[in-house]
Amino acid sequence: MAQLTLLPPRVEAYRRRRAGVPQSGDVPWWLRLTVPWLPIVAAVIAGEVFALAWMYRLVTASQTLEDGSIIPGFNDDALRLAATYALPTLAAYTFLVVLADRYRPQRLWFWLLAVSWGGTAACGAALFLNDWTSAHLAVAWWAPGYSEARVAIFVAPFVEEAAKATILFVIAWADRGRITSRVSGIVLAGLAAVGFAFTENIIYYSRLIVYGAYNADAGEVKQWLQAMALQRGLFYSFGHPLFTSLTGIGLALACRSRSKIVRVIAPLAGYLAAAFCHMSFNTLVSIVPAETLNIFYVAGMVPACLVLALVVVVTLHRQRRLIASRLTDYVVMGWLPASYPALFSNCWTRTKALLISPWHGNIWRTLQLLQTVTELAYLRDAVTRGVVDDGGLDRERELIGRVGRLRSQRAVEDPRGLRPYLWHKRAERLGWAPPLGLPAGTVASRRPGPVIQPVASDGSLRYSAVDPRWGPPA
Repeated sequence: MAQLTLLPPRVEAYRRRRAGVPQSGDVPWWLRLTVPWLPIVAAVIAGEVFALAWMYRLVTASQTLEDGSIIPGFNDDALRLAATYALPTLAAYTFLVVLADRYRPQRLWFWLLAVSWGGTAACGAALFLNDWTSAHLAVAWWAPGYSEARVAIFVAPFVEEAAKATILFVIAWADRGRITSRVSGIVLAGLAAVGFAFTENIIYYSRLIVYGAYNADAGEVKQWLQAMALQRGLFYSFGHPLFTSLTGIGLALACRSRSKIVRVIAPLAGYLAAAFCHMSFNTLVSIVPAETLNIFYVAGMVPACLVLALVVVVTLHRQRRLIASRLTDYVVMGWLPASYPALFSNCWTRTKALLISPWHGNIWRTLQLLQTVTELAYLRDAVTRGVVDDGGLDRERELIGRVGRLRSQRAVEDPRGLRPYLWHKRAERLGWAPPLGLPAGTVASRRPGPVIQPVASDGSLRYSAVDPRWGPPA
């Protein structure tokens, strides 16, 4: 085996930055900040706060038309009621999207960043640009009554899809190693889209509430609001996630490809496909009667949503095979146990290991082991694809060393045959866990039998009393 050459910290940090892998913990902290996450997150949050404040000021202000009539703005009660009707859609789609992110889930703050961006900055930018374009089209080319449909068809799709997808490109630029498959792109795009739809629904519902307060009684307003919530919050709710997911798929293909042409063409093609589908949907809603619209909805939107779900399922199946095949490489080289490919490529086994860890190990170490082994498999795949260069080899050795340390720190590897117990004392009596309060380094058996006690002063091992019920199988 060739002798490893220690590189200067700056050289190692540069190689890892070029490879798109995390920095080593041995590198000084100022070199680990090769990607300025703090300024990026601060800038994103500042833009979101500004957009949210601007939208609130815009929608709550009254407007005076040329004929002297006044359009009242939204009040806080209308916004709260609208948010109540819009929240179930946000919660349901967020749960479904996050549920699909199984093998290599994004960081929690990535999820929050995508949702908050879609609901604040993306929605504010789209609202500003759509209103600005509508005003100019009404003055320059068409009468005021005809500009809204043209903006919805020819302008809004490109503006809204670009605004929602901006956060995807920011995340991919800052940490492209987190985009490991088409599911990664779909998840981030779907979260940005559901955040955008949430704020958009609040605006539509609030507009209906305020209009009904001046033109109808409370019963009629409630019926109108429920009908709109059923239409926008259920029937047409998957429009934004479906369209933006196309951009996410294109971005994921670019991050996992070695070709520079694919890296440029794939995101652009995904964005144009998303804008075209969005344009088609807005065209149908704008010019097709409501009775005929249901036919296009059943014939076009529902199959498209089913195709996207099929893509997610197929991608998850391929991820399972990818993890198994890439971990097999390390088994062949003798760096990982032979059981790892089957254990860590199975969603049920991974989940059971995490659930059973409070009784038979350490839940935090088990979670770290799952994340480390999964990152190792995807890193190996990136190296074999040629997406990651020698900088990934340093990270590979670091992850393998971390796996060895976590295995010695009571991380649950194989949960098969393990059962939880209601009381920890019951597990102690059966020999399934070491007694509480033992020093670190105590080894526990995973099957009924004697529990190894700490090493005595003379260097010999001390064993607990053997349970008389324990013995070889009859």
